[in-house]
Amino acid sequence: MKALCKLCGIIVLVLLLAACGNASSGASGGDNNSADGNGETFTIRVAHSSAATDDRLENSLQEFKKAVEDRSEGKIIIETYPNSQLGGEREQLEGVQMGSIEMAVLSTAPFSGFFEKMMILDLPYILDSQEVADAVLDGPFGDSLFDSMLEETGIRGLAWGENGIRHMANNSHPIETPDDVKGLKIRTQENPAHMDMIEAFGGSPTPIAFPELYSSLQQDVIDGYENPFSLIEGMRFYEVTKYISLTSHVNGVYAFIVNDAYFSSLPEDIQTILVEETKNWSDIQRQMNRDQEAAGIDYIKEQGVEVLELTDEQVEEFKRLAEPVVDYYIPKIGEDIYQELKDAIAEVESN
Repeated sequence: MKALCKLCGIIVLVLLLAACGNASSGASGGDNNSADGNGETFTIRVAHSSAATDDRLENSLQEFKKAVEDRSEGKIIIETYPNSQLGGEREQLEGVQMGSIEMAVLSTAPFSGFFEKMMILDLPYILDSQEVADAVLDGPFGDSLFDSMLEETGIRGLAWGENGIRHMANNSHPIETPDDVKGLKIRTQENPAHMDMIEAFGGSPTPIAFPELYSSLQQDVIDGYENPFSLIEGMRFYEVTKYISLTSHVNGVYAFIVNDAYFSSLPEDIQTILVEETKNWSDIQRQMNRDQEAAGIDYIKEQGVEVLELTDEQVEEFKRLAEPVVDYYIPKIGEDIYQELKDAIAEVESN
């Protein structure tokens, strides 16, 4: 009997220890939100595809991180994942839509397969001025576009940023007219309007994931690509580039997005901080981008890349060939949204 009692005591002790262990692991579980003595905290991942160092996007997100964490007094923890660590832009977009990634800052090009209206911003020569683009996107037109995206996709747009003005780069020969593009394999983003634009210029559009662009140039898989100076400098593409021509064919835009179901689950004060600080991030990021673009041109020239400044007449040749592409996509994207954009541009330019 004594032996039996002793055995029962050991079993009870083991069960108590196991219960304590389970309680302990539950309190420090690996889910996104955890509780501590100071209350609930929220760890939010922000993905993007730009460089991890010396880049205007990651640098601006570090400013965003500091502002959010300071303002929330540690309730929010921001983790940035640059350089396509969580996949290319398409994978990041899918991740935000599914909720496996909370937030991302992405160029608008890959949205075409998820939210067709976003393609309006990627039509060639549609937003010629960065200052005009800022005012249009930060106004009713940009808000309306984000509202439509939320309704159709479950992705909430929080703020607009700036990827930069895109130019033509290649390793074959200087590009001064569309005739110089003929026969060249040009890497494009996964956006049908961009691909059709390169085809209209006479090139062979070759969609390649952004993380593979450097090696594709290095191995001569492609002849060239099109990107803003800030990315060419930040991603060190100048190391595998001979010529850049200032075609200015697309004014690239960033969208700062969040999974709406996740966002809606957050306390109201946390939501307010994120909304307000993404708006502040927008101003910081745009200025950083313009600074990097300006410095990047000189730096890239110093690395031996030939930068060709085209005349207005030469740029007009590219614009003329791009017009049928715009005409083709307007009915697909929507006559109404195209007219809304044109009206918004006209209003901003008249003020």
